[in-house]
Amino acid sequence: MSQRNIFGYFQTMDQAQKAAEELKAQGFETISVDRFSPMLGGNPYDGDEEITSIFQNQSNSLTTTALGSPPMDDDARILAATHPDASGLAGGTGFSHPEDVCLTVITDNDRYEEAFDILEQYGARV
Repeated sequence: MSQRNIFGYFQTMDQAQKAAEELKAQGFETISVDRFSPMLGGNPYDGDEEITSIFQNQSNSLTTTALGSPPMDDDARILAATHPDASGLAGGTGFSHPEDVCLTVITDNDRYEEAFDILEQYGARV
């Protein structure tokens, strides 16, 4: 029996948790809910302990000053500096994305549509 995975993106952790509970109630076993961010250390708008405010962090780079990112290695800093928001100019989409919570479910092919429908029912972008 072959399996497939589905990634459903949600705006809030609460929405994703409710969808995960419904999937579990329907017998789906392999489910993961994760928040993601393009910045190391988490989403700067999430109240992360590492990233509380650009004024509280040591300003040692453009990404620290403009994005409020935690201190990071050179490779990560260079990658973060490529984001339009790092320049301070308009036109970037920002790091507070509408769907920054990902629910992953692994299912058999014959139950794929059922899982897909549940995710859509709870407001996921799939």
